[in-house]
Formats: sequence, C-alpha cells, structure tokens
Amino acid sequence: MPTMSQTDLEHLQTHLEGLKNSLLRGVLVGAGSVVLNFSDSSTLLVQCPFDVFDGKSLSTGHGESPGTSVILFELLNQHVTDVKAGPQGEVELEFGDGKSIRVIPDNSGFESYVLGTAKGVFPVW
Repeated sequence: MPTMSQTDLEHLQTHLEGLKNSLLRGVLVGAGSVVLNFSDSSTLLVQCPFDVFDGKSLSTGHGESPGTSVILFELLNQHVTDVKAGPQGEVELEFGDGKSIRVIPDNSGFESYVLGTAKGVFPVW
C-alpha cells in the first residue's frame, strides 16, 4: 500500500478528530459495505478489511463480507476516546477498556473506505 502524502494524512487526522467523544450509534450492513454511524452524524463506509480488538482478542472482518459485521456490534453505544491515522491510510478508533476498530485499506483500486464528517467527505483508496 502506498504511503499517503503528509497533507492527506493531516487532512484525514483532522476529519477523524471530530469523532472523538461521539458514540457508535449504528452499524448498517449492506451487500458490498458496512457503514458505521456516529452520534455526531459522521459515517465511516468500509469496503476493506478491518480488525476489532475487544481488549482481549483480535477479530478480523471485511466490509464486503456482511457476516463479519457482527464483530462490530459489541462496540455499539460506546464513546470514541481516541483516533489515529497511519501512513498508509489505516484508521484506528479507540473506545476505552482496550477496545478498538482498525480499518486497513487494501489497495484494490477502489475506495477502501469513505469518512464523512461535518468537515466533508474523505475517501481513501
């Protein structure tokens, strides 16, 4: 996966900052994606691999595999306590108690995920 430019990485981190203290309100499961809905009206549409760490074990899913969305349900109604963007566009949302979601772009040539916040829409390829 190519490294994001410093400008894009800073832009992504700025968008992510708005998720802090919001609740994960819903998980919308579709045939080709999973959409995380947050209490501040932000969304994260995922069409790539993701990891969920529950404080003890790691589970892996994929936005295009509806059956794997069940691993996200334990984070519903949890507050986002911290956010991080990595150099290849990976995103980590922390929920406290060691729980987190990590979205990992897959370089498929299509959008891996799309973050929609009050600051606008930020697609990551």
